[in-house]
Amino acid sequence: MSVIFNPAPIAAKFGIPVADLGMERIEYELEGVSYENVLLFDKKLTAPMAGVIAVPNFFGISQNALEIAAATIGAKQALLVADVFGKTARPTNPDEAVAAITPLLSDRAQLRKRMQAVQEVFKRQTKVKLTDKLAACGFCFGGTAALELARSGASLNAFASLHGTLDSPTPADAQNIKGAVLVLSGAQDPLVPLEQVNAFIAEMSATNADWQLINYGEAGHSFTDPYSNNPGFFYHERTAKRAAIALQSFFVEKLS
Repeated sequence: MSVIFNPAPIAAKFGIPVADLGMERIEYELEGVSYENVLLFDKKLTAPMAGVIAVPNFFGISQNALEIAAATIGAKQALLVADVFGKTARPTNPDEAVAAITPLLSDRAQLRKRMQAVQEVFKRQTKVKLTDKLAACGFCFGGTAALELARSGASLNAFASLHGTLDSPTPADAQNIKGAVLVLSGAQDPLVPLEQVNAFIAEMSATNADWQLINYGEAGHSFTDPYSNNPGFFYHERTAKRAAIALQSFFVEKLS
């Protein structure tokens, strides 16, 4: 189910004229299911560029997801906003969104398989020229997905999670991580209690991975989402700006 997007606010979040915004639908099929990703890029950047897979929160592909990815990651790389639900699944309310992610949180192998398929279709697409530098990041559920791709041993340069859960049913899989890891979390996030943070620290400390974790004291879950406003799940403008700076600096270091 293709959604019509408004390019103007996406371009504004990138900080470029709307005429310079490239926006293409990139499809793939896995196990008989069709998926539709959205590629965002600055058309004026004609030299090969690094690529970032950006996985949205539990609502999946949406206008808001594209705007959040553009605002947080920036236009220095090509962004593939990833569909891991299937093109006919576009949740419109929290109940539908929970129903979309629950099977994937229960079956991490399937989540990894879908993320690996996104990685491959990104590398094969012909709309932009990519360098050999790739990263994956995600927001809320998408952060979990990015970390699962890292734990699968994917050969990307960098992985980042923004207010995503950090738990793993197979923490030993962290030994497979090949790229650098950045976790940006909120200390008030009810889905990421201190015990989970400490377990993640132990998981990563048992590896040789290049990893870092920033825990923002004033932030809860969904701190990059301007439309989130519930106890524990709320937008926090100052943290969103700090997280964008941290993420973009991380990508400059790892993708340049």
